[in-house]
Amino acid sequence: RHTLYPPPSNTAQHTMSMVSASGLGTLLFLIFIGPVIYLLRYLYAEYVVAHKHGEVNVIHASDGREILSSRAYIFALVGYAIGIGNVWRFPYVIASNGGAAAVVAYLICAVCVAWPLFIYELILGQYLRLTFVRAWEAIRPRWLSFGWAQFLLLFIAQSYFSMIITYTLPYIAGSCQEPLPWTGNTTSQEYWQDTILNSFSDLHDKPGGLGPIQWKLALSLLVFWLITFFSVAFGKNILSQITYVTVTMPVVLMIILVIVTTQKPGASAGIQFYIGKFELSELGKLQVWATALGQILFSLSPGFGTAITYSSFVSHKEDVYRAGMIVCVANTAFSLLGGFAVFSIVGYLAEQEGKTVEEVATRSGTGLAFITIAEAMSFFGNAQNVMSVLFYVMLLTLGLDSSYAWTETLVSSVEETLKSKGCHFPTWRVTLALCITMFLFGLVFTTRMGNEVLDVIDMYVGTIFLLAVCFIESIIFNLDFGWKRTKYALQAATFGSKHHPKGRDMFPKFLCRFDFHVAVPVATGLLFTYQIVNVGRTPYGGYPMSLLAWGWTMLALCLVTVLLTIWRSEKSSLPSIKDDSCFKELFDSVNQATLAGSFGEKGENGKNGGQSLPNGEDSEDGKDSEDGEQPVNCPTLDP
Repeated sequence: RHTLYPPPSNTAQHTMSMVSASGLGTLLFLIFIGPVIYLLRYLYAEYVVAHKHGEVNVIHASDGREILSSRAYIFALVGYAIGIGNVWRFPYVIASNGGAAAVVAYLICAVCVAWPLFIYELILGQYLRLTFVRAWEAIRPRWLSFGWAQFLLLFIAQSYFSMIITYTLPYIAGSCQEPLPWTGNTTSQEYWQDTILNSFSDLHDKPGGLGPIQWKLALSLLVFWLITFFSVAFGKNILSQITYVTVTMPVVLMIILVIVTTQKPGASAGIQFYIGKFELSELGKLQVWATALGQILFSLSPGFGTAITYSSFVSHKEDVYRAGMIVCVANTAFSLLGGFAVFSIVGYLAEQEGKTVEEVATRSGTGLAFITIAEAMSFFGNAQNVMSVLFYVMLLTLGLDSSYAWTETLVSSVEETLKSKGCHFPTWRVTLALCITMFLFGLVFTTRMGNEVLDVIDMYVGTIFLLAVCFIESIIFNLDFGWKRTKYALQAATFGSKHHPKGRDMFPKFLCRFDFHVAVPVATGLLFTYQIVNVGRTPYGGYPMSLLAWGWTMLALCLVTVLLTIWRSEKSSLPSIKDDSCFKELFDSVNQATLAGSFGEKGENGKNGGQSLPNGEDSEDGKDSEDGEQPVNCPTLDP
């Protein structure tokens, strides 16, 4: 066995290490700060404000369905959207695609593609009151297998995403050692490649197979899934309490990092590269746009079904548009803020080594957080252990939030499907089964080639298939759900509210409609095609075909799943707009004199007669048109 899998090539001797008091103290402080805050909140509510415990996070509807409060809903979505990719992936995307030009491309893709699609998903989930798999089936039965494919995408992404989060655990442990284990005789590159991954030095000349499982990574992965299970398994109320800490902590830690790092020598050069190096020619490269769109889609994560699922657990009068805008802006702002911290560190490291910022920022690829940033920690002198603990705990908490959301989405979807079949299982059992399954699948990524397999699957599934999913979603919205139903769903949900007594409209209306019909489907469809052609012509990452087969196999499996029920011709279970009881209150508010002649029996000119829609709009828009369905109960009240 030792002949097949030789030990790491690095033979450098580590210097004797000891526990760092500052690093361990910082870690213990961060571990216990959450429970202390909750204890103080409880004591304040119990003895100061006469047993008033504030807003209830989760209530139970008459049908047993859990309903999130506005605050819990927004915190859950913010935690879901702001993840480790905002720090682990975003800086490398910017550094490898021209600096400020990539930031511009990222912002355009966010505003015109990712933000709108994310908000449309929120509206859809609230309107249908169904998790994502059953939501697509309700729109039209042929899209059931699309829901299955989306479930498969989420399952695969969560399995490898958990490994990325797991990498932070040995770094947190290492941050409590003095000196840091990736300093001295061992470089950060060697520590990452040999100690953490134990990867092969040459993928084209190695023994067959993926290599043995690395027990330290496997143990760390087990710890991660135990944390996730106990956070998700016992209901949304417990999860919402945990989310408050795991959302606010990384924000506070990031602000501390920005304040400290921007004052270091060389930080200005890093920031200049980040936002000051603008090359207009870079915006003419399709690869820049493809990478920027892939980053914002992976970061904000429309297309994974979580936005739909979470919105199915809010009040039917919740302003999901407002919540969506808060989440979208917070996600992008955190990425941009994180860029200041990361590029300040990179600039500082570049000055210490006498190299350019671009050279330092791009030399470690997506391992930027685990190689370049780790190396830079040694330059913080006596504060290196504290800064290292702060940085890697921040990465861990960022990842945990997204992991909770994805796992909760999978659990809710399975539970709803089982209940529709007459099967009822406790939430903890469903959660346990899914966590065990994803842990076992994730063991692939703990092997000696695990990181390379992860990179390939991330490209083929987490990027290429995600683009395909977003494209198909936009087609479903246009053909079978419709702009007007989307618009009226939002308007009806906010009708009678304090700030929008007549209901909220899409704003800006022209841009929202352009995004709905043009920007989202064109951008996602075009870039999906570009990425497929690109990886078809040039082997991704220069990896051997045996490794790329993992990516092609997973991608093919996902695409085939989409087609399994596409042949079904049944009509949608949704009522036409005029028969939708969700909109009755909205329509009744319109002056009855202006309603005559818009709905009812069609006349010779083919227009509807009778009741009109608000603003004098007709109903010829995808599923908005009358197609003979019988009126059914409002989906938002009776799923």
